[in-house]
Amino acid sequence: MKHDRLWKIRQRLLQEKRVTIRELCNEFDVSVETARRDLNALEEEGFVRRAYGGAMLVENGDLPNLMPPWNARFSQNMDEKRAIAREMLRWIPDHSTIALDSGTTTFELAKLLREKKDLTILTNDLRTAVELSAHTEHTIYSIGGAIKKDDMITTGFLAMEFLEHFSRFDFAILSADGFDIHTGMTDHNIEMGRLKRAMLNKSGQIFAAIDHSKFFQNAVYKICDITALNMVITGEQAPAEAIRVLNDAGIRTVLVKS
Repeated sequence: MKHDRLWKIRQRLLQEKRVTIRELCNEFDVSVETARRDLNALEEEGFVRRAYGGAMLVENGDLPNLMPPWNARFSQNMDEKRAIAREMLRWIPDHSTIALDSGTTTFELAKLLREKKDLTILTNDLRTAVELSAHTEHTIYSIGGAIKKDDMITTGFLAMEFLEHFSRFDFAILSADGFDIHTGMTDHNIEMGRLKRAMLNKSGQIFAAIDHSKFFQNAVYKICDITALNMVITGEQAPAEAIRVLNDAGIRTVLVKS
């Protein structure tokens, strides 16, 4: 619960730049002492600077992990994510090579890939690698690198170097923390953003699996412009304006019912 609360406080600070203890007490129904401890924890991370009665965002700080816990993300919009995964499966031909991003939607896709034949799949998501290895006969590569234990993924320069051993992929299937028609696809973690960019730079086609809640959200680090994408699969609740812009840009956009 504390981890979830701290994540929500970080998100609020990114939007509003400052927060008061009174606001935290009212929003989270916690005591003044608890709100102060939360702000002290964020100050120790280098995320905020304490001020009288609250705290301010440290604009030039090395921002810590802004993602909610994996289990919390996994339970959000699950029907939609499963529908996106099922639709994505239709576009993956047998005998292809895929760079598969980490994330809860792509994990749902991984559980369906047993229906395909003779795939070669690279992923930095340890959960996905185990799922595919246990239940398919595909060739699976787990991208090496430093393990982020909270998310069970690999990142860092070793992960980037691992990709250098491959000349090309047929597809990159990517998720994102934010998806904005002006900013493009974005991620909260700079290392993950760089790894995703490396995946798409080696791929013939780039598919984005985006649940509707990611639209008009901007994370800190940019992955790519929307014009880099070949297809976006999302839920029918996605904003009509965003879908119009994607269609006008010539990007195949598929809406799924959940």
